[in-house]
Amino acid sequence: MKIKKMIASLAVVLGATVALAGCQSSSPSLKPTKTSYGANGLVAVVKGTVSKQAKVTYQIDGATRQSAVNNDGTFVIQVPSSTDAQKVAVQAKKSGQTVTKQVTVKKSKALVAYPQFAMAYNMINKQMKLVATALPMMQKDGLVDLYSVDGVKIRANIQNQKVMSIAYIFPVKDMKSKTKMKDFAMRLIALSTAVGADGQKVLKDYQKLAKDAENGQTIVENIKNKGVTFETSFSDKALYMYLVKK
Repeated sequence: MKIKKMIASLAVVLGATVALAGCQSSSPSLKPTKTSYGANGLVAVVKGTVSKQAKVTYQIDGATRQSAVNNDGTFVIQVPSSTDAQKVAVQAKKSGQTVTKQVTVKKSKALVAYPQFAMAYNMINKQMKLVATALPMMQKDGLVDLYSVDGVKIRANIQNQKVMSIAYIFPVKDMKSKTKMKDFAMRLIALSTAVGADGQKVLKDYQKLAKDAENGQTIVENIKNKGVTFETSFSDKALYMYLVKK
């Protein structure tokens, strides 16, 4: 009788152990590629792998939790750069189980104070007679479109009334038009000057860079002028130029 009770007790213990193991195995996997990320252009890209069908969310410095897309077991989160380091809590939830991993986004240097930039940008556009909506003297935090017409885009990352970085996107197809290339050049001068660089010198350096690219040079060098770096890359569809300070 005692042996039967011992066997029964052992069966209960083993059953509980198996059940616990089953619960543990259902915990979602969450693996960011790094523990610390730096900005690339307007944002820092936090990415990694996660269990398929898991719900992915993230929270920046304790702010409101936001949803991220689980793309068949991978995730990508874009965090606008800031002058302060940021803590990003990434969370995966599946079958009632939750896993959280924390990563850091490194601080970045600001290009210029936003009010100073807006004043200069508006004045230069007016002087050069460029079609552009006048910028307000105060701006909300986040990614803001300064200009967006026919595929040409100028977008800025604004944080705490500081311009952290700017993206200038220009369609490759428009490079065949002298009129549109003239407009591109004028806007590049306006942007460069508004962030404190020498717009004319930046345009001259870009023209050399573009000529090298036409001649088959595959490595595109960054333009640097008065502390501002102009990171340039080409795709089949567009030219991407990022104005940053390092």
